[in-house]
Amino acid sequence: MSRASNELREEILYWCRESVRTGLNFNTQGNISIRLPEHDAIVITPSGIRYDVLTIDQMVVVGYDGVVIEGELFPSTETDVHLAHYRRRPDINAIVHTESPYANMFGAIGKTIDPVLLNMVLYAKGAVRIMPFEFSTNKDFGELSAALMGDDTNAVVWGNHGMISVGEDVGGAFKVAVAVEANAQVLHGSLALGTPNILALEKIVIPEGARLP
Repeated sequence: MSRASNELREEILYWCRESVRTGLNFNTQGNISIRLPEHDAIVITPSGIRYDVLTIDQMVVVGYDGVVIEGELFPSTETDVHLAHYRRRPDINAIVHTESPYANMFGAIGKTIDPVLLNMVLYAKGAVRIMPFEFSTNKDFGELSAALMGDDTNAVVWGNHGMISVGEDVGGAFKVAVAVEANAQVLHGSLALGTPNILALEKIVIPEGARLP
């Protein structure tokens, strides 16, 4: 029996296809993983497979040490980056990497994505920092990415490359990715119109019992 259930694999596949449908990914870009804490492992998308032809049996289970436990294909080339974030953040159970266009615009100029939408504050937990460009397969890339995201926010943009978001589950991590991209688009337009009102998590009072969007 696989360490990763068909249900978890189906969930990853669903959000992979949603990432293409919503314009956050294209071709074979991006990757998604879910933590398997009972096995000291993660299940992650394979490298180089388009999401429209990806099947659940093609996903790869990788141990916390980076060794492939299950699967015949190569895991995502950014598996080590995912593992670094999981090591840093015991509170997260899923990671989504996208090539979000508007977030990438800010990454291309090295400008922090400040929160101007409520969902950005609620899900990303604040401004999204930009990591200077380098290849994501470099030895220390994952540790640098995890350190820049820190413990207080749920996303970071890799300069000239893409964005990584985290969450308690894969749906939550995807909500972060969508929130950051929508915020980046609105911020981009509002900067052209004038001076946007920047939100701060610590100044927002959420009514007791309120449900998040």
